Amino acid sequence: MANHNSTVPRFHFPDLDVLRGLAAILMITNHLGVKILAQDTAESGITGLLLLIGSFAPVLFFFVTGVGYGLQSSKSSIKPYRWVSILSKVGILLVADLLMQWSQGRLLGLDFLGFIGLSILLLEVLRNSRRALLYCLVGSLFFSLCRYGIGPLVKSLGYANQLFFLDWIFGTQGLPGVSYPLTPWIVYPLVGYIVGVAVTRYGSLIEAQRIALSLKILAVGLLPALASLFLVSRGAPFFRWGTVSLAFYIASFMVIAVGMAAVLCICSVSNWRFIQQGLALRGIPSLAIVPIHYFLIEVLINFGFINVNPWMFGVTLIGVTGITFLLARYVETLSRQMAQIEQQRLLWVGLIMMVGILACLTLISSQPAPFLSMAARTIGQLLLCGLLSLSISQRVASPKFST
Repeated sequence: MANHNSTVPRFHFPDLDVLRGLAAILMITNHLGVKILAQDTAESGITGLLLLIGSFAPVLFFFVTGVGYGLQSSKSSIKPYRWVSILSKVGILLVADLLMQWSQGRLLGLDFLGFIGLSILLLEVLRNSRRALLYCLVGSLFFSLCRYGIGPLVKSLGYANQLFFLDWIFGTQGLPGVSYPLTPWIVYPLVGYIVGVAVTRYGSLIEAQRIALSLKILAVGLLPALASLFLVSRGAPFFRWGTVSLAFYIASFMVIAVGMAAVLCICSVSNWRFIQQGLALRGIPSLAIVPIHYFLIEVLINFGFINVNPWMFGVTLIGVTGITFLLARYVETLSRQMAQIEQQRLLWVGLIMMVGILACLTLISSQPAPFLSMAARTIGQLLLCGLLSLSISQRVASPKFST
């Protein structure tokens, strides 16, 4: 959740937390279903539809990251300490991402947490520019063109396959260990930034017309939905893994619209406060859910909990989601307690040493003992979440993270 100032109405922050929670549920649904559902039920029926919807989880997470920075758009940066804080947090997220790669037997790669880190770095640069909003708008269009116009052209000429960096930029070819190429994924935080800026400028109007605005957003969301359906009906592919098809990319903006409309409604009803509190995830918990839910899924698999039917999947999904949210919030509580310790430097050194030991264990045990490697990775990533909560300087209010 981004820091706020007097120009940003308070009601918007619960909305952002709830949207993170919805994204987390989609992520858990997709990953759990892929791992434990019988193949025939994972690809058809209601469960197949749930897994398809769950595959849009990164879209919402990256979008929320941009919204959080857009909400900070009018808050001036304090240098150099803020940049020290930002770079350290980006570095922590990249290390957490490396632990994921090492536990899978790869030395390098780029997954969810690493892409969040790169997005934060870009958004911080843009936020401190004089024309951040314009750059985000132009950048969204440019990177979309890179993936679905320039990229295919470069690939057809044979250049992309010769340079790994071009493949990552254009996202036209799947790369080993890279779940999120630059395009089109970087578009979502840029679009989120634009929405965050709009929220700061029109917050009072949004608050006064929540339900009406949610209906308008849903209506707008029908346009990409119809466009995507048209492409699919014409034989266009619809997929996300490795590269992102045009039909999936267009449909993703419908998912963003539905998510925004949903949180506007959920957070507008005072009697639904228990739902808001149940769904809400702030910055640190929204990062902690990543290693926690992966760990729980691996535990289930190691106990032979696979090829389950849809009913058992539903029960398991509720249990895994509830435990994941509970543990993620407990990580936040521990992080707050660590932030109150006076000897911050000593704490930093201790945590870094522990992460280093766990990183070595993750790397050397990935092949002979995969479960041990996964456990070491999980603990290391959770310790890194704790590091994110610690202040680099007491003179700087560090931004919270949206994922």
